[in-house]
Amino acid sequence: MLVPHGNDRVRTIQLKGSTVRAALALALVLLLLAGTFAVGFFVKQSHEVRALLLERENRALAAEVEQMRSEMSALRGSLDVLAEKDEKYRMIAGLPASVPAAEEAAPQEPTAQERPGAVRSLYAATLVSLNPVVGRKVVQASDDLDALLRRADELSSSLDQAISTLEAHGERLDATPSIAPSEGALSSLFGNRRHPVMRITRPHKGIDIAAPVGEPIHAPAAGRVVHAGPSSGGYGNMVAIDHGYGYVTRFAHASKVLVRTGQRVKRGDLIAEVGATGLVSGPHLHYEVEVNGKQVDPLNFIISDALPD
Repeated sequence: MLVPHGNDRVRTIQLKGSTVRAALALALVLLLLAGTFAVGFFVKQSHEVRALLLERENRALAAEVEQMRSEMSALRGSLDVLAEKDEKYRMIAGLPASVPAAEEAAPQEPTAQERPGAVRSLYAATLVSLNPVVGRKVVQASDDLDALLRRADELSSSLDQAISTLEAHGERLDATPSIAPSEGALSSLFGNRRHPVMRITRPHKGIDIAAPVGEPIHAPAAGRVVHAGPSSGGYGNMVAIDHGYGYVTRFAHASKVLVRTGQRVKRGDLIAEVGATGLVSGPHLHYEVEVNGKQVDPLNFIISDALPD
């Protein structure tokens, strides 16, 4: 019943129960549809926001991967320079050229625990399935990084070998007689000769350098003094140096010995002065070189014009 406030008549409306139920059902359906549309709208908005965030993250990730690949390109250039130096060091050390990894026999496939990039590659493969474009860039960057790490390890090992060899060679070169022990003219060569005092032909185990008394005598290489002082056999005052690697040098007829037995000397160190002690006809230096117990010509160990300062 509708009862107005004025003088209008009262109106009466009669509804059947089925009509009321139908109206309520329709209202409920409309309410449910409205709720569904509202939920769908908000879900869609949420997905769009999430998709936008993921797109931004993907762009940022792609840019970071590109930056990594650019930095790895610079690192590859540095490794190329290092490889050139490695080849020079190996050549100087007398070692064969290093074999590029691609030319070596393929090793047995390592396990995931043995291969540092295995887990990283697995993540990259998963990313490919989610985002092929970014995923492929990550896979390529991962492969490039693995290759650079392997190359760096190979260069490190090769350089270590070259440096160790050069150090060993350096010690041997330091111990190799290579300079004239004193200034002066050669008065007698290595080999058989007529002795100027005894007047007989006999082997001459070294060379004679004619020089005035007091002329400095220098060590031709690094070593340890094993004799310093008077000696037998007509050598007079003599200095003998054991250089290692089978090299022994002797300096006879000195007027003054300036080192002591057991002393370490370096190439160019002053060890004695020229004299005329022992069985000689005049002042000079008698210089011998022995290699592995055998007397050899000292001239073979004197670099041309390499005289002591």
